[in-house]
Amino acid sequence: MIRRDLDDVDFIRANLMGPSSIIMLEELSKNLTLQKGMRVLDLGCGTGLTSIYLAQKFGITVFAVDLWISATENYRRFREFGLESQIIPIHADACHLPFAEQYFDAVISVDAYQYFGANEQYLDDHLAPLVKEGGKLAIAMPGVKMECDGDIPVELQPFLSLSEVDNQWHTCDW
Repeated sequence: MIRRDLDDVDFIRANLMGPSSIIMLEELSKNLTLQKGMRVLDLGCGTGLTSIYLAQKFGITVFAVDLWISATENYRRFREFGLESQIIPIHADACHLPFAEQYFDAVISVDAYQYFGANEQYLDDHLAPLVKEGGKLAIAMPGVKMECDGDIPVELQPFLSLSEVDNQWHTCDW
């Protein structure tokens, strides 16, 4: 079996699902205290690059949840890194997570939250109950400076449809 690491640029390119999730996670994790033995939910992990990064860098147990990528596919990738006992792949819908309340020390979501959390109830109803008291929520996602209200900013028009921007991207004030 090939043992990989995240310095393998071809592997990373082949498994990216958008902007570089690892770069976003590096920045996001600067403000997190993650220690060996912690349980962390990587929500919307995609192909698991962020889960691999978290497991390697911090030695934590990662629950890698995604709806679009199968648990079996991710498990194969985690095995390539020798992390199959440290990362648990789960195929699940973010609105129907199979976890106990206060189970996680932290929840991390990189470039995915906008797909399932862009409503006023999601955070309180689905995500916050899963985090232990004193735990952390760390979310990195695209946003806009002003609510779009039916108009896509000119600089985003080549890349996005109005339904994507209106339903998923919001300002910090939102």
